[in-house]
Amino acid sequence: MDVMRETTAAYIGIGDELLAGKTPDTNFLYLAQALRDLGIRLLRAVVVPDDLDAIREALDLLRHRVTYVFTSGGLGPTHDDVTVEGVARALGVRVIRDPILEKKLREHFGQSLDHSSLKMASVPEGAALHFCDRLLIPVLSIRNVYLFPGIPELFRRKLDSIKERFRTAPFCTEEILCERFESEIADILLEALERFPTLKIGSYPKLDPEGYSVKILLESRDRAVVAQAADYLRKAIA
Repeated sequence: MDVMRETTAAYIGIGDELLAGKTPDTNFLYLAQALRDLGIRLLRAVVVPDDLDAIREALDLLRHRVTYVFTSGGLGPTHDDVTVEGVARALGVRVIRDPILEKKLREHFGQSLDHSSLKMASVPEGAALHFCDRLLIPVLSIRNVYLFPGIPELFRRKLDSIKERFRTAPFCTEEILCERFESEIADILLEALERFPTLKIGSYPKLDPEGYSVKILLESRDRAVVAQAADYLRKAIA
């Protein structure tokens, strides 16, 4: 398969707290695992502060290189929630108040709705709303950029609710446990890559070699390629 035609993705984690080490970015791990299951290759992941220029620069770097960009964080009502504006700047559109979201917020909060809460009705002009899982605020998307909240529970619920729209051909994998040292099999792995050009090979040495020294992971969209490569490698490293 031509790698350029693969469905690919990038992740942008947004938040000063992530860069300060105050909050672990569990959303990245959850997204990476979900995309893997969906058959999407995650190519890049970056973390940026709550800063308009940083968000714009990250999007400018990534959005033309992948099929989808997923952002996490910066969608709340407070002063440091600037993701919507940052995305709008990167795409050259205005920030507008969406009438559907405004109506839902007014119905939900009633007389207690204040200016800060109303900020959550702001979207990049042209954004689509993906309502899901009985949540008040939908996932926003514009072009190939999907905006998710930073709160892990909400991130997971929203991703799970819409993830099937992204599903593509799955990855086929096989694992080989090798008792030889990684340096002893490096040339063999290179030969396998030359024989099977659509194959990806991961080599993971183990510090405690009890049982095996290196785990070799084979991956391709083509199940037959994986099977043939596994057979070749098992014979070559025996």
